[in-house]
Amino acid sequence: MPHIPEFNAADWIAQNTEGGLYISVEARQAVADFTTMWNFFESTLCDNQASIAAFEQAVERYEPTEVSVEALKACLAFWSFRYRTHDGLSERFDGLCFRQRDRRDYVEKVLLGKVEGAKEELLALLIIVYRLRNNLFHGLKTLEMLNDQVENLRNASRCMAAAMEAIPSRLLLMRRRREPPNQER
Repeated sequence: MPHIPEFNAADWIAQNTEGGLYISVEARQAVADFTTMWNFFESTLCDNQASIAAFEQAVERYEPTEVSVEALKACLAFWSFRYRTHDGLSERFDGLCFRQRDRRDYVEKVLLGKVEGAKEELLALLIIVYRLRNNLFHGLKTLEMLNDQVENLRNASRCMAAAMEAIPSRLLLMRRRREPPNQER
């Protein structure tokens, strides 16, 4: 096998793109974490075919735990704060670039507190994560804009982790097998 020289994407981007010099270490890490989590999330809960229909099917299997409920509440609070204004929703919300079938109205109602319920909120959160994924992977964010997305991407990564913790899948089954039996003291 031929030797493949080491490649550093951050160095290449910094040297060859406008704005690449200004990407923070935190932004690069948030993008790397989000990308890794998305890969695992899509394969674990969506059978490698992420879509809103796949999210709806996954949400039907939702089995909340105390940890996942708290994490998902924190995710919803973060995005409610980020996207709400006194008058409704902000330009940042418009920046999610919802497509025609992305259920924007549904997400709006959840963020505004007009639709409640754990499954309903989880679906809205997954749709937001999906929009962030599409915007990131399809180049709707300029390189320097990534610095402003660190907390957003971190929240999305935590949201995906909480969803995977609360929706039975191959991940959950593997974790249950590894856990030692509950011993009373």
